[in-house]
Amino acid sequence: FIKYLSFAVGDTIKRGFLVPGNNAAWNYSNVAPMIDESRDDGFDNDKDWDPVLDDVGLDGVAHTGDVGESDGKPTSGVNTEFPGEPNIDKTDVGESDQLGVTSAVQIPVGSLNFSTAADQGLWDLLMVPGNINLIRGIGDYDVYVSSGFFPLLPGQRQRMAVSIAIAGGGKTKDDDIASVTSKMHQADLAYQADYQFASAPQQVTVTAVPGDNRVTLYWDDFAEKSFDRYINKIGGNGRNFEGYRVYRATDAAFLDAKVITDGFGVKTLLNPSDQSDLIDGVKGFSQVDINGVKFWLGSETGLKHTFVDTSVTNGQRYFYAVTAYNFGYPNANIAPAETPIQVSVSPDGTITHGINVAIVRPTPGAAGYLPPEVNSFAHATGGASGSIGIQVVDPMAVKNGDEYQISFTDTTYKVNNKDFTTTKSFALKNVTTNQELLSQDTVLTNGAELPVTDGFRLSLNNVQAISLNNSLTGWNSPAPYSFDFNPVTLLTVNGFKSPNDYELIFGDVGIGTSKDTAISFIKFPSKAVNFKLINLTQNKEIPFAFSEADGNDGKFSINPSNSNLADAIYFLEPGSNGKLQFTWQIVLNVRQGTRVPQAGDTLKITLFKPFLSYDTYTFKMQGSSISTEKAKSDLNNIRVVPNPYLAAETWEPRNTYSSGRGPREIHFINLPTQCTIRIFNVSGALVKKIEHNAPAENGTEVWDVLSDEKFEISYGVYVYHIDAPGVGQKTGTFAIIK
Repeated sequence: FIKYLSFAVGDTIKRGFLVPGNNAAWNYSNVAPMIDESRDDGFDNDKDWDPVLDDVGLDGVAHTGDVGESDGKPTSGVNTEFPGEPNIDKTDVGESDQLGVTSAVQIPVGSLNFSTAADQGLWDLLMVPGNINLIRGIGDYDVYVSSGFFPLLPGQRQRMAVSIAIAGGGKTKDDDIASVTSKMHQADLAYQADYQFASAPQQVTVTAVPGDNRVTLYWDDFAEKSFDRYINKIGGNGRNFEGYRVYRATDAAFLDAKVITDGFGVKTLLNPSDQSDLIDGVKGFSQVDINGVKFWLGSETGLKHTFVDTSVTNGQRYFYAVTAYNFGYPNANIAPAETPIQVSVSPDGTITHGINVAIVRPTPGAAGYLPPEVNSFAHATGGASGSIGIQVVDPMAVKNGDEYQISFTDTTYKVNNKDFTTTKSFALKNVTTNQELLSQDTVLTNGAELPVTDGFRLSLNNVQAISLNNSLTGWNSPAPYSFDFNPVTLLTVNGFKSPNDYELIFGDVGIGTSKDTAISFIKFPSKAVNFKLINLTQNKEIPFAFSEADGNDGKFSINPSNSNLADAIYFLEPGSNGKLQFTWQIVLNVRQGTRVPQAGDTLKITLFKPFLSYDTYTFKMQGSSISTEKAKSDLNNIRVVPNPYLAAETWEPRNTYSSGRGPREIHFINLPTQCTIRIFNVSGALVKKIEHNAPAENGTEVWDVLSDEKFEISYGVYVYHIDAPGVGQKTGTFAIIK
């Protein structure tokens, strides 16, 4: 239906308003945004702002923490020097009253003189809507197009978007028309997408961890949430993220890695040190080439968010970049796109870089270094059979003394009318800070990569199904008959596979009493028996039903001459509704053993069990530390490298100036965390004093081979003295050959 607006005679209505009055407030309720759209009204007129993809703040860039980022509402850039968030005002061309071309005229070149033509004549010829005259003539013509009418108030600004498509050279006129129409259609799609052409995925945030002859990288999964609006609008899959690449170089321009040439022999693409991709059927070389070279999409490795490089040299500075890439849109001839690598080096050597780039120098730990470790670990509650691993990835991020708790949720489902319980999700909490690090995480596949939290990564080795653990199940002696342990199966009852461990303890008749119950018409009266049943997982005695087929003495037994005459114990345990339900049953058999159970016998039943809701694990982390005693013995490992220093060293940075030698570097390695380095010439004069103060993971000090007065030192032999309070002293020599 159409809801018409009505106003009283004499009402003043502002243009584009739904309410009368000169003093009507400018807000979304009063303005008709689809009647009078605007790119400077502070409203998301066409309601296309996406809180997941677009909430990046006033500067339009994610991860900067600026005004409006992650606040759950559109942030406009109107009246600021910033663009604002995508799909609002400045960045949303769709928030416009689109008139299109309303007049188009072809006029022979030179026939119209704007200097002498009357304004009214130009208006009538070129500006009046509906004047369309595009008959193709012979000769050269100028084409005049106009769009109108629309109000333009004093001081008001209107934006114009103009697309011109040209085609020619086709076999027929229709070919040219089809070509130019297709180009205009692509231009319109780009316009509707706010000029957001096919784009690369979002950047990840990478962290680099230096180690002794190794570098570890880890990054987030932010890029996997990328969405390409343009490709989505033209019919492709906007969720086209495919994988990650890792690049390594010793120079900021990544020239070390830029070795893949295009079809013209020009070095165009970087050669990755590592690559991982989704297992989604997209693999091999891309269909669309880039100047004759195809992009390698991967080989279905599965995604990784960690890379360990063990082919590095201590002391060498490395640049690493982690890029995310997509698979493009082959149907539209769009090649895969990869996130950019942004590194800038100023003339003074200062380096700035993007969040997906890391600069790191591998180094051994300080003298006396003790790496982080798990101080304590306990399965606090529950009886799961799986195991949990804790791997330290980033030693400097480990919080010393913090305690953690791992908990789980479970779910029950039916297969062939039988209930099965399995793990649903898990959570990781820092109990010390009361912070949820992982919440309701459903990545439960054995060996699956989990996020790095507080410097460590969990690994879960879960049991997928509840079953009997034969190696841990059995009698406390070899004499009693063997047994069968299965879910209860009697008439319409299919026992629930309760995930617990049990113990059956035998004594005199009366040590336990069975429960009075029934299954359909089969009655199980209460009876004094010679056993009791313990749930070891929950540490409590549980009820049971007793079916006595061999005698009537309350003793659990089997007739060795007729195995059909065997007693049965039916476990009764609370279900999800709190009511008792049948779970497991035990029946003796005579395949092994020599007698029925008697007082003093115990049967322990252990199950393979997945992580369930009553399973909790607690552990405590110990951060890296320094052992003074170890540091004293490590003083003998202090070295100067290279020694001798011969003119230059491979780890020295490139010279950023057009002339001169450039920076030099000599490294003191295996130092204590705090010490004073003094360098003397052979005459005993102090050349340089360096105060070394570094974290436990860094035992290296870099000297620029300049004196305290910032002069270059001469070649020769030098003596160094290292004084580490509370640890000791070390003296040595090194040579410089220029």
